[in-house]
Amino acid sequence: MNKIIFIIFILIFSINLQSKVKALNIIEVADGVFVHQGEHFDVDDTYQGDIANIGFIIGTNSVAVIDSGGSTTVGMSLKASIREKTSLPIKFVINTHVHLDHIYGNSAFTEKDVEFIGHSELPRAMELRKELYQRLNLEYLNIPIEESIQVSPSIFIKVNESKIFDLGERKIKISAYPSAHTNNDITIEDLKTGTLWAGDLLFIERTPVVDGDIHGIINVINQLISLDVNLVIPGHGTPTKNWRKAFEKHRNYFITLRDGVRRAISEDIGLQKAIETVAQSESKKWELFDIQNARNINQVYPQLEWE
Repeated sequence: MNKIIFIIFILIFSINLQSKVKALNIIEVADGVFVHQGEHFDVDDTYQGDIANIGFIIGTNSVAVIDSGGSTTVGMSLKASIREKTSLPIKFVINTHVHLDHIYGNSAFTEKDVEFIGHSELPRAMELRKELYQRLNLEYLNIPIEESIQVSPSIFIKVNESKIFDLGERKIKISAYPSAHTNNDITIEDLKTGTLWAGDLLFIERTPVVDGDIHGIINVINQLISLDVNLVIPGHGTPTKNWRKAFEKHRNYFITLRDGVRRAISEDIGLQKAIETVAQSESKKWELFDIQNARNINQVYPQLEWE
């Protein structure tokens, strides 16, 4: 009896929660390709789980979700947006990388027959960051730890591998990369429209972040610039057809950062002074610069000390 009452309670809770969910602001950037653009906030007191670009692709048979947002609530809002556009089944949920603003909406899509896709390193990365992310979700989103639910991929893309998935008269190509923005980055290319979802391998407007390898991200950007696509959707910022220029700006920031940190190390300038001085020529070009640039230097300085 207690079990039945519990199940009924959960069903009522879910129905009530869904009734309060509002669809997100969605833009169709190419035929059948829909994006919700996140706001440029940091993971701090302004964070509300909705800072990354998330969205979906509709084929004739099914739908693929590209990143799901930073909470179950955001994920449910994304699902509501999908249902405003189509009644087709959601077949895939694809995470471009591990960061919390991209993965915690997965829990809104755990119905039968939905498959989750990610880099082969993504499950381990999720597990390593789990406690930190639980604390951040509790602090900034007031989500109890037991409700910070991670849903790992069941289909894996290995480094330097690409796989094709069919949504019905629409094929998508998913490619995995060596360590760059993180050690678990993938991109998704909609072959029908020539649209590339770059994840956080591209930032527009907002200061880029390196959480993996500084050399790797420069190398991967060089690889992506050579692609033949029409439109690129960044992990943060406005989708663009002028995407080569956007990648070049992104790459130039990291080259400036790398060279500045190398120079600081060679001149025996300490980490704190490097944070105050390195890459300051880029400061007017990006939003959230002081916060993100300092984090990048903290990440890169120890790496380059061992070159």
